[in-house]
Amino acid sequence: MASRVLVVGSGVLGLRTAVELTRRRIPVVLRSPVHPLHPSNCSQGAGGLWMPFHCDDPRTDRWAIETLDEIYPFAVDEENLLVRLQYALSFKRTHEGPDTEDFLAKDYHKGTGGKSQLPSWSTDDRLKFQNMTLEQVAWQNIVYKLKLPSLSIAQGAGYNHAWFFETPIIDCPKMMESMLEEVDMDPNDVNVETGVYYESIHQVLEEAKSLNCDAVVNCTGLGASKICQDSEIIGGRGVLLLYDRETCVRLPHPKAEDPLLAAPPEQLHDACIMVESSPWGSDEYPCYMIVRGDTIVVGGTYLEGDDEPAMRPEERKRLLENARILGVDTEASKPKGEWVGHRPYRPVTRCELDSEVSNNGLKLVHCYGTGGSGWTVYAGVAKDATDLILAPM
Repeated sequence: MASRVLVVGSGVLGLRTAVELTRRRIPVVLRSPVHPLHPSNCSQGAGGLWMPFHCDDPRTDRWAIETLDEIYPFAVDEENLLVRLQYALSFKRTHEGPDTEDFLAKDYHKGTGGKSQLPSWSTDDRLKFQNMTLEQVAWQNIVYKLKLPSLSIAQGAGYNHAWFFETPIIDCPKMMESMLEEVDMDPNDVNVETGVYYESIHQVLEEAKSLNCDAVVNCTGLGASKICQDSEIIGGRGVLLLYDRETCVRLPHPKAEDPLLAAPPEQLHDACIMVESSPWGSDEYPCYMIVRGDTIVVGGTYLEGDDEPAMRPEERKRLLENARILGVDTEASKPKGEWVGHRPYRPVTRCELDSEVSNNGLKLVHCYGTGGSGWTVYAGVAKDATDLILAPM
């Protein structure tokens, strides 16, 4: 069992792993190039929507549910500001034709004898997940009263059904601050230092020895490409426009096209919208809106291997069009900011003991590569990494 652990990396995985170790009464040393709360930290700018996205590891759904178990109590606590429940709508066009409702009943619902095309996480009752035609969404929304794009325009674009569910949205900056406060308050006097860069895993291990640590958790994300010579880790570049939730003006809905107009605009509630199929979106250029705390986040991109650090003019133009499609009056509302980040994607998340390096009383566990699902799986991954650290050699 480790007596003192060096955690390298201060993104959501590194910080949550440090929290997990302190909760199990293990002293921690945290080292990172940037401060956990610095805007350049990729975990700071993420949308925070709980939903597995671009993480292909077979453990993803388990990690996601373990994370849901942790954040759901916050989400249903009306006085808590770290996590909020929001309704989410993901437009789909996997089937076209007049028999769409029959298709949904036969191929998507339980008990049909066929293989479900829905993700396994959708069966969790807390999400209130439904797969329905857009006509059903419109009639349901008489009850939910959500700010949605024009469903008739979406239908005209070829979308004929949608995933409709309720999901936690994490206010990422606030959650990072909360986790850092928990680490700082640990009675074992956690040692946190930023501005520290490592050139190799050998240097990390030497640092651990000098700090009297007998274990290391490597949460360096994209940095593992250099430190570990890991050719499988790659950045999935994302771009966002940020709108102020209070002042963002929403477009009025068409007067006679959608039943949701039973409610006046001022009585409608915000919702998260996702589209990953043409013509509005694609795998590389998803179109989405996430309501996070006092901010409305509009995205985006998922461009693997694209290292550009700034927003390109054509990307800004496309995001403005996404905002318009999803219901923002882009003439009356201007973004309050923009963000560019690089998600650390790996075909299989590296959450494992490095048996080749772990010797002479020093244990090394790698913990990185969750792609676009960092905030969806972070608690589950951190617990697995900690279990590996505490397991006997």
